[in-house]
Amino acid sequence: MKKLFITFLLLQLSLAATAQFAFELIFGEPQTGEGIAHTLEHQGHYYAMGGKATSAEINYGTKQIYKISYDGQIIGQSYDPKPDSSYSIGFGLSKPNGNILCFGTLGHEPYPTRARYTYVCEISPDLELVWEKMDSILEPHPHARHRLKNMLLTPDNVVILQGVVDTVQYGSNEFIFFAKYDLEGNRLDYESFNNYKDKNQGSLMLNADSSGFFLFGQLTIEPSVRSWIEFDFAFNYLGSGVLETNFGPYWAPVTVSWLSNGNFITTNKFSVPGTEDKGLEMRLYSSDKQLLKSTVVYHDRKIRIPEKRGMGFTDENNIWVATFEDIPPDFAGAENIRFFVFDNEINLKGSMTHGGDIRYWLWDLLATNDTACIVGGFVGENPGITNKYDNYLMKVRLDDVVTGINKQERKSGTSVEVWPVPAGETLHVKSSIDSELLVLNAEGKLFSTHTIKQGYNLITLTGLSPGLYLIAITQNENIIETLKIIKQ
Repeated sequence: MKKLFITFLLLQLSLAATAQFAFELIFGEPQTGEGIAHTLEHQGHYYAMGGKATSAEINYGTKQIYKISYDGQIIGQSYDPKPDSSYSIGFGLSKPNGNILCFGTLGHEPYPTRARYTYVCEISPDLELVWEKMDSILEPHPHARHRLKNMLLTPDNVVILQGVVDTVQYGSNEFIFFAKYDLEGNRLDYESFNNYKDKNQGSLMLNADSSGFFLFGQLTIEPSVRSWIEFDFAFNYLGSGVLETNFGPYWAPVTVSWLSNGNFITTNKFSVPGTEDKGLEMRLYSSDKQLLKSTVVYHDRKIRIPEKRGMGFTDENNIWVATFEDIPPDFAGAENIRFFVFDNEINLKGSMTHGGDIRYWLWDLLATNDTACIVGGFVGENPGITNKYDNYLMKVRLDDVVTGINKQERKSGTSVEVWPVPAGETLHVKSSIDSELLVLNAEGKLFSTHTIKQGYNLITLTGLSPGLYLIAITQNENIIETLKIIKQ
């Protein structure tokens, strides 16, 4: 096996008593595809898991698990290639005995990419394999294969896996399945629904009295579109519907979570057909699914939230969300990752932009016990040239999002507020009106025009040379406000 190639950037932003750190890791073998699907905090360390190709020549996959310290040091790693097989890890959880339980999918020759098995294993904190099991999905179709999308732990310590089964030789038909496992990897139940479709990454959540659970996402009980379906723990259908909204359609990926006051919150991207309206949406619902509030952050480019888990919190007053551009790492160019923190009334408390020099694809967001946030996924080794990927992890501190950016100078007019000043690759704009924002240089030359909506807006300044610029706010082609900013 080739020597592991690691590109490592450690940004130690604080040595306070809480020992908070921030870091960015890009690591992997040259010319080999790999990526992080799930991140777990366990016994004082982070565990990042996913899959990687077994070599540059053969595109079979093997599970990969990394043990990482709080300051971003990779202190352990585990690969386990299997002959004539392709498999990876999608989810992990901490067991009461101190070990880690992992779930993924596996395929054998002659069709190793046709995952007909659910893979389950237990590993020790030192990444030693305790046991592993392969459980065949209960589908008779000759071309059947499955993908895992969600995991939920019930109050009785039973694991529910949700995903989709495809039964066509080419393409996909994406009908929903559920499987239930105990903490020793034994399958307790399985059910699939041929007329229930799941078109994108969604979210599982216990119902209000923990007697069953909801599946949220871009769903169909044919022929009707649904955004939620409720089941009991025996996988019996209990009901379905469409969540109320007063802003745009319901788009996935979506992440959903209960709050301690009995309300629940959702986060998802949005894009309104026929308009320029797009960005991030947070929604607050009562326990009976009545919409209480919606907060949107407008982006000037199409975005996504991390696929499997786009929102997280350890403190309900600091709810983390991240976004990235909806362009795969195969394509040349650079993009930003945006981090947001909301309170439990979905008011935006702070935001930060990581100005990257590469394209990202994020699968997971973990809110950590030291109030920070980790996102994980993959990046392209040579974007625009090859589809080989490296692992990606980034940890951001709460203070750098909630207090750091808000303490930077702000420029305010009668209807708009812009920050940070000086600005980097992104300008944050809070507006009380719908308008247009013009960016001009000191001589009055127009560089770009941006639609501004009432509320929060993010404007990309990538490609703008450092210097002094004029911001003009217009309505009906009339300039109503002007501000000066410095681009760093």
